[in-house]
Amino acid sequence: MKKLFISVLVLVFTSIVFLGQVQAQSRNVTVNLFLDDVLSSGGEGDGGTATGANEVNFEFLTEADYRLTKSQVISDQLRVLSTQNYDITVKALNPNFISPVSTLPLSILKLSTSPGGENTYGTAISPTTTEQTIFTNGVPTLAQSFDIKYEIEPNIALIEAAKELYSVELTFTVVAQ
Repeated sequence: MKKLFISVLVLVFTSIVFLGQVQAQSRNVTVNLFLDDVLSSGGEGDGGTATGANEVNFEFLTEADYRLTKSQVISDQLRVLSTQNYDITVKALNPNFISPVSTLPLSILKLSTSPGGENTYGTAISPTTTEQTIFTNGVPTLAQSFDIKYEIEPNIALIEAAKELYSVELTFTVVAQ
């Protein structure tokens, strides 16, 4: 029994000595961040963060509609995320408004842009099939919204045109400077 007691005592003492000598183990881990330039207009496929309408409708139903300038502002139609300075361009996919049987010149439409909520619109342009700059010198941003103003002034082309729905598709693009 005395031998057993001494063996247990030696085992406990040895365990205590070795436990005190155990060293911590460590491991280094590298965390990498790859940053690439991003330009997004907040449309479908870009996160869809812009809340403005994807369709702008003008109706000419009364005499006053044909005699007065018609204007619509679409708030937050674009929302830019950009890691660098940028411009915004616009172009039409067709050279005219198109209906099932006729066309109207794109020159009847004017549009301009303002940073969201500022109400300071730049110079209005008529869209064409060539990209035109409608906003310049944007700075890197997480979410700069843009309001787009659409205007149609009274003109004879509307009076003479076949009375039906005309459409044109516009493409807004955020371009790195």
